[in-house]
Amino acid sequence: MQLDDFDRRIIGALQEDARMPVAQIAERAALSATPVSRRLKRLEDEGLIRGYAPVLDARKLGFALDAYVLVNLDAHSDANIAGFEQAIAENPYVIACHAVTGERDYLLHVIARDVEHLGQITLKSIVRIKGVRDVQSVIVLDTIKRSPALPLE
Repeated sequence: MQLDDFDRRIIGALQEDARMPVAQIAERAALSATPVSRRLKRLEDEGLIRGYAPVLDARKLGFALDAYVLVNLDAHSDANIAGFEQAIAENPYVIACHAVTGERDYLLHVIARDVEHLGQITLKSIVRIKGVRDVQSVIVLDTIKRSPALPLE
């Protein structure tokens, strides 16, 4: 999808504050409200804007621990993959799952209340998924950068 400068300004404004009123977005984009509304609808219809969601503070919700869990499956059969991916999709503590290249099959981003809770998630949930061979957890000590905004080149 081709974006022009107006689209980039609109998206940039939304990345700063998705609740920004159309009139304020229009001011930033140097357009009137009507064309901004039409452009927003087009960006949504074409799937570039997939939704609007609040950015929550996991720590204030009681999830003080961020971790990444690397997973290997014992076999790459369709059944193993489908079963694993379904189980992960149903786990509320796994906030992202990526199939990756290299020595591991999946990289999971997991949130937990503390180390004990991470152990429960890992040992009583992830490890017990049929087809999982092994897991390795990496606990985040400090987050240097986390941004939901994407570059608009």
